[in-house]
Amino acid sequence: MAERPIEAMFRHKKLKEEDIAICECKYDANDPDSACGERCLNVLTSTECTPGYCPCGDYCKNQRFQKSEYAKTKFFKTEGRGWGLIADESIKAGQFVIEYCGEVISSEEAQQRSQAYEAQGLKDAYIISLNANSYIDATRKGSLARFINHSCEPNCETRKWTILGEIRVGIFAKQDIYVGTELAYDYNFEWYGGANVRCLCGAPKCSKFLGAKSPAFLEHNHVWEEGDDR
Repeated sequence: MAERPIEAMFRHKKLKEEDIAICECKYDANDPDSACGERCLNVLTSTECTPGYCPCGDYCKNQRFQKSEYAKTKFFKTEGRGWGLIADESIKAGQFVIEYCGEVISSEEAQQRSQAYEAQGLKDAYIISLNANSYIDATRKGSLARFINHSCEPNCETRKWTILGEIRVGIFAKQDIYVGTELAYDYNFEWYGGANVRCLCGAPKCSKFLGAKSPAFLEHNHVWEEGDDR
């Protein structure tokens, strides 16, 4: 059974019937992909089907977030990078791995918490962007996704999906991943000031520091593209 998030932490709004996206799929026992597979209109728009409204009924395969259909993973102690998460089964490219869960907070609160965590000397802070105005903070509570480490050349990526009217974040495989392989995605870390945090991913094209691509980091550290004569 897939491990469920510690706490949903999303305030689900009740959708009006006219706002529910209904696909045009028809279940065909001879065609497994007919029940809301890759050709489903909702799948193509990164929207999960709403139970009770999908034409495929119980055969619908487009409710992975709602049913916590996670890949099998387990966390382990890395060498010098704290805890990490590895695949406990073969994962196919494009497969939904796990949802990134946590407290939904404003962008202002996210910046304040980031600075407060740094001031407290807390190294394991997990904050990810949800949209332009909201972030997910999994530092205190969340799913196993919080243990996935950063890499400048990752085998996973984050994708945003609409589930029952709410935007949620999932971790998806960018490539086929074998059993025992560590999972990683690019944090796209936003640097707000303070100490430079060295990246320890070990990738050949490592950026050396977390947030090294963010405008504030580049300006503060006077890093410009090669050929810039300023």
